[in-house]
Amino acid sequence: MLGRHAWRRAALLALGDAGVLVGFAAIGRSSHSAAGGLAALGATLLTALPFVIAWFVVAPFAGAYRPAVHRPVAAARATLIAVLAAVPLGLLIRAMMLQRAIPLSFALVSLTAIAAMLLCWRVGAALIASRVLSRADASAADGAG
Repeated sequence: MLGRHAWRRAALLALGDAGVLVGFAAIGRSSHSAAGGLAALGATLLTALPFVIAWFVVAPFAGAYRPAVHRPVAAARATLIAVLAAVPLGLLIRAMMLQRAIPLSFALVSLTAIAAMLLCWRVGAALIASRVLSRADASAADGAG
C-alpha cells in the first residue's frame, strides 16, 4: 500500500505526464499550422486523448508510478518501458478513432518525441525528488544525532 507522500508523488507525476502528452499534441498541431490558442484547446485535447488513455493504461503496469521512480535511473527505465508499450497502443487507438491508418513517419515521430519529452520531465522530477529526499534524510539524521 502506498503512503500519503507516495500517493502525492504519483499524482504529481500523473498530472505532469498528462501535461507532457497534451503539450506533444499542441506542438504537433502547431507544426501543421492548425489553429492555436484557447479556441483550439478542445481539438488539442482530442488529439492527445489516445496517447493519454494509452499512457494511463500501460504506465502503472510498467512501474511508472512506483515509489522507486524518485531515483533518476529507475524513472528513466520505467518511462522507457511504458513509452515503448503506450505509444503503439496510443497510435492504435488514434487509428481506430480516425478510422484510418497511421503513417509510419507519424508513428516514429510520436515515439521519439513522446519518449524524449516524458524522459526529460520524469528524470527531471526524479532528480528534484531525490535531492529533496536526501535533504530530508540528512535533516532527520542531524536531528537524531
